[in-house]
Amino acid sequence: MMPFGYPGGGAAAAYYPPPMAPPTGASEASAPPAAASQLFAVTVPGRLMQLDWQAVGPARAIMNEDIASASEVPDVMVSMLPGSSLIAPDQAAVVYWSIDGVDWSLLGALSHATPSGMFRTGWGTLVAPGAAVRLAVSVEPLETARNLGLGASGEAVEDRKAFAAAIARDLWNFLTSFSQAVPGSVQASGGMMLVPTTVLDRWIERFNAKFARDPNFMLKASS
Repeated sequence: MMPFGYPGGGAAAAYYPPPMAPPTGASEASAPPAAASQLFAVTVPGRLMQLDWQAVGPARAIMNEDIASASEVPDVMVSMLPGSSLIAPDQAAVVYWSIDGVDWSLLGALSHATPSGMFRTGWGTLVAPGAAVRLAVSVEPLETARNLGLGASGEAVEDRKAFAAAIARDLWNFLTSFSQAVPGSVQASGGMMLVPTTVLDRWIERFNAKFARDPNFMLKASS
C-alpha cells in the first residue's frame, strides 16, 4: 500500500487511504492500465504540459516525470482529460505530492463538479532549491476528500478574489505603518494619509521577497 501524508507529512502524520475499487459502473478497460498512460494533465505555467502516469494499483497512479526545480513553482494546474471515465460522480481524484516518494502531502482534489484546479503549492518554503517533486493521484470517495479538507465543489481550488483581497490588505498594513497625520485632516474619519514617496517600491521589494519564500504568506494571520 502506497503511503500518503497530510500537508507537512512525516511518519507521525501518515495517512493510508483504503484500497479503492474501480469507479462504479466502469469497465475493466477504463481502469488505469499497468503501462504508462495519459490520465491527467499537469501544467506548470511557462513549462510543457505533463501527461504520462504509471499505475500502481486499480485506483492509484504516479506521474512518470518529476516537476523540476519545484521551489520555483508557486502554482500547478491539474486537469481531467476530455472524455475521462476514471472517476464516478461520487468519487474524487485526490492529488498528492512528494519529494522522496515516501512521505506524501495533499495538494488538492478533482471531481466531476471540479474537473480542473489551479493549486497553490507552498513549495517555495517546503522544497529545497533545485529539488524535484513528483505527483500521485488516488481515486477516493467524495466523502473521504471532504474529510481531508478538500471540498467537492472546488474549495481546494485557489480563490483568486480572496488572494487579491489579501494582497490589498498587506499593502494597506504596510502603508499605515509609515503613515503620518496630515495637518488639518482626521485619519480616523477618512482623512488623508502621509507616506514616504518610496513606500510603494519598498512594499513591492518586501512582497517579492516574502512571496519567493512562501506564496501563501499574505493569507496567514501572522503575516
